[in-house]
Parts: sequence; structure tokens; C-alpha cells
Amino acid sequence: MKPTSLVGAAPGQEEKALMELAASRPMRTVAALTTVGALALTPIAIAPPELHASTISATRVSTQAVQLTDAWYDLLNDTLLNVGVLGELFLGGNNTWPLPNPTIPLAPIATQLVLNPLIYTVQLLTGQGAKIPAEIATHLSQLADVITLVVTQVPPIIFEQIQAPFVAVAQALQSITTSGNLLLGLIEAPAVFLDYALNSQYGLLGGAGPVAISLVIRNLVAKAIETPLPVVVLPFKKASGAASASKALTPKATAVTAPSGTASSARSKPKSPSSASASAKKPAAKAGSARNGVGSSKR
Repeated sequence: MKPTSLVGAAPGQEEKALMELAASRPMRTVAALTTVGALALTPIAIAPPELHASTISATRVSTQAVQLTDAWYDLLNDTLLNVGVLGELFLGGNNTWPLPNPTIPLAPIATQLVLNPLIYTVQLLTGQGAKIPAEIATHLSQLADVITLVVTQVPPIIFEQIQAPFVAVAQALQSITTSGNLLLGLIEAPAVFLDYALNSQYGLLGGAGPVAISLVIRNLVAKAIETPLPVVVLPFKKASGAASASKALTPKATAVTAPSGTASSARSKPKSPSSASASAKKPAAKAGSARNGVGSSKR
């Protein structure tokens, strides 16, 4: 039997065992390298895509992306629409709350405060000063109506405007909780908050928001103190009208003062040659008869 260990072996056998161990080391190294290379070159089997659970979440992401796009689009669209309405109100193009004409949209109340004294001065110079007290009374009455409207209707609107940001926060939180994807819900929440805080009825840019109510009150005050422009007739226009009227009446007056019979009698008709010769012969005949008479008397 061959010894199972190197302890207690003869010197010749010990040397033989050491040589066998030395010869087997390169073989083991080659075998290990071969195994590693085979493992490295072995193709990796990939499971089909339909077996992955991540495809389900990918489908949900694409659906949520459409909702996110709609939320931000609503924010942009509503903001542009409200800005257009506010611009029309600022320029006085709104038929419900117009501005006086003429005026300066940047400061319509100041414009009327400057125009009214000028209009009163023109009315005094043109003999229309009696209208001024009635116009001032109308201004005061209309201003009282505007103040009453502001005191009675604006405070409840201001209360709703104060609540608008808090309602916008609640809307944003609700959009997060109802979203199917938490990450997309967090991204969509700012759009929901801004859309409600800016473009709701009592939002910053809404129809009953702070900007719109301020512009409405401004337009109402400017319209209340508006004074209509006086009608001024320039003197040279009257003179030219009188001259043209006299020119138009002159031919008619000459036609009336000159009768047709007198005009025809005053005209001298030219005599024909025959009548002229006949009239010339008559004095000659008279002269001849006169000579005959004289001669006969001498005889």
C-alpha cells in the first residue's frame, strides 16, 4: 500500500512524493485558468421582456406623463387668458367697466382731474357756464354711488381672496394623494397650486381677484368724474356761413326788383335800313314843302 502521508516515510519515498507534488501544481493552475475562461465565455441567458415586472410601472409612467402635461398646459393657458382680460380692462376696452374718452390709461383719474377744470374754463368762455353746477353735482352723486358699491360688495370678496392660497394648498395636496405615482404627483402639485392661486375666480389674476377688483374700482371712479366735452362753435364759421347765405340771396333780390316789362321797355331795338331811309325822307319832304311855301309867299 502507498503511504497516505509524508510523516514516517522513507527518505526515498519522501523525495518521490515531493517531486509528484511539484509536477502536479502546473496542471492545477492550468485547470483553474481553463475553468475561469470557460465561465467568462459562457453566454448569459436573458429573460424575455414580458417577464419583467418593471414594464407595468413603465406603462403607468407614460400615462401619468400625459396628465402632468395637461396640468402644466392648463396653468399656462389659464394664465394667458386672464392676462388678456386684465389688459383689456386696464385699457378701458371692457364694455361693462369702460374708461372715459379721452383719457390716459396709465392714470385715468388724474387725467380727469386735469381735464375737468379746462372744460369748465371753456364753458365759461363760450357762455355755457350754467352747466357747471349741475355737472359737479352729478360727479358727487356718482362718486357716492361708487363708494356705496365698494363698501357693500368688496369686503366679502376680499375674504374669499384671503382664502384662495389656502384652498390652493389643499388642492395641491389632494392631487398628490390621488395620483397613481407619488413622484409624478409631487411634480404635478406645483402646477395645481399655481393654477388655483393665480387663475381661480378669487385668485390673483381671476375675475374677482385683487388685480381685477382694483382696476374695476379705478374705472368706476374715473367714469364718475367724467365731464363731457363742450360743443364749441368758432366765430369764423358763422361769418362764412352768413356770407354764403347773402351770396345765395343776391340773385333772387335783383330778379324781384327788376320787372320784366320795364326791362323790355328800356331795351332799344335796332332799326332796319328801310325804316331808316323812310324816316330820312320825311324831313326832306317837309323841308321841300316849306321852301315851296316861302317861294309862293314871295311871289
